[in-house]
Amino acid sequence: MKQFTVRTKVISEAIFDVDIEADSHEEAEQIVNEMIWNDELTDELRIHSSIDDERYDATQWFVCTCGHGFNENQMTDNEECPKCTTPIPAEEFE
Repeated sequence: MKQFTVRTKVISEAIFDVDIEADSHEEAEQIVNEMIWNDELTDELRIHSSIDDERYDATQWFVCTCGHGFNENQMTDNEECPKCTTPIPAEEFE
């Protein structure tokens, strides 16, 4: 089994109303802002959330026979360990 790290980016949006008592528009918005960041509206966020975009970027990791760990972005073009130049077996790339 090969080892991968998958960088995951999920962009979502939640639109909902919160009834607040406040002295001004700004104060009402500030109260809701604080409620969001204090995790007081997590249920509403979860219920009304929709995913607008997502992206997944996988990076394969290798461990050289010498023990060096590195990912595919650190490899040289000739498929060898970037730290000690030991060749990486071809089956690692299949």
